[in-house]
Amino acid sequence: MSARPERVRPLPTGRQWRWDLAVGVLLTAGVAVSTLLSRSAGIDPGSLRPGQGEELAWALAVGLPLCLRRRFPLSTLLICTIAFLGLQLRFVGDSSASSVCLALAVYTAGAWSRDRRRATAVRTVVVVALSAGLGYALSAHTWPTLNGLTAGQGTGPLPVLHAFALYTIGTNVLFLAGAWAFGNAAWTQTRQRVELAERNRELQAERDENARNAVVAERLRIARELHDVVAHHVSVMGVQAGAARMTLTRDPAAAGGALMAIESAGREAVEEMHRLLGVLRDERQPAQEMPGAGVERLPALVAAPRGALRTTYTVDGEPRELPQSLSISLYRITQEALTNTVRHAGASRADVTLSYRATTVELSVVDDGRAADRAPAVPPARDARDARGGGLGHIGMRERVALHDGTLQVGPYDRGYSVRAWFRLV
Repeated sequence: MSARPERVRPLPTGRQWRWDLAVGVLLTAGVAVSTLLSRSAGIDPGSLRPGQGEELAWALAVGLPLCLRRRFPLSTLLICTIAFLGLQLRFVGDSSASSVCLALAVYTAGAWSRDRRRATAVRTVVVVALSAGLGYALSAHTWPTLNGLTAGQGTGPLPVLHAFALYTIGTNVLFLAGAWAFGNAAWTQTRQRVELAERNRELQAERDENARNAVVAERLRIARELHDVVAHHVSVMGVQAGAARMTLTRDPAAAGGALMAIESAGREAVEEMHRLLGVLRDERQPAQEMPGAGVERLPALVAAPRGALRTTYTVDGEPRELPQSLSISLYRITQEALTNTVRHAGASRADVTLSYRATTVELSVVDDGRAADRAPAVPPARDARDARGGGLGHIGMRERVALHDGTLQVGPYDRGYSVRAWFRLV
């Protein structure tokens, strides 16, 4: 799995720079002290060992590059390798501290190099060079010296020469293999953290986008609910007010009935507004739940006085429990259809039919009014979102039908106008 290098390992921070500087200085001091102690203790004496000044120079060469190890990991590894080989071939009296420096350089090349192919190639060259240097040191100097030892000087199960060779080779392999493996593991973990952080950012952006979409959808839903509530009741109030004005002098009783209808419509509109606002204020209640508006209220809705308009309500089939959102949609579609009839049709009759079938529920609102003053016909559509035309009321009906993957048909019918909606029941 590839990843963009700059996304895997950014440049070290200021704090990491300071840590690298401190580690490099401490390890350099450790190599220098180790060589001084070995010289003072008389370890590896002889003419092959260089002077104290040269030993100190090799200590600086193998340790100080580590101060820049995370900034230039491959260059640091190459310099440390050259210094380590020179230190060994010159028989500087140190092995442990300088080996730690080399292992740290190998680890850093694997953990921080942003070019993975180059990191593998450089580490491979380093391993080959170290193996060649170790082989040369063993064959040219160590083995001839150990060959002069007698068999009685070794107390283990292996000959002295074989035991020393296995110990030396095994120690170097352990250092290099461990540093290589841990460096790769650190790089892999870093890559996983970066990818996880990027995924988290994508998820956060997706959540923000979903939240924005939810806000827009909620605003549209609120606008649709307000339109349905206000348009219906205001239309009814307007019709009743006109009837009251015309009958005020010649039929006070009829005028009084019209005024009572206006009062009832206004009260109902205020109650529905309160319900809507109550849902919006109550965070514990889903915004989609509009209590009090459903198919159970269709008889009262249809029977409400609308001037000269006569209305009928019929239930065809066996009523069944409907999902609340679908029940609300059926109520609002009926309400909007009757509102359009009152406002635009000049109709004298409107028939509302709710039909329960085996797999569908169907709503039909048919009147005998004019079709010309209303929205253009909307032909049957498999998806109501494909239906076009109409004003805000028709848009609201289409949205409610599309919400439940239903089918909407709106347009002239016989001598009047019809609104028909089909919904599939799962």
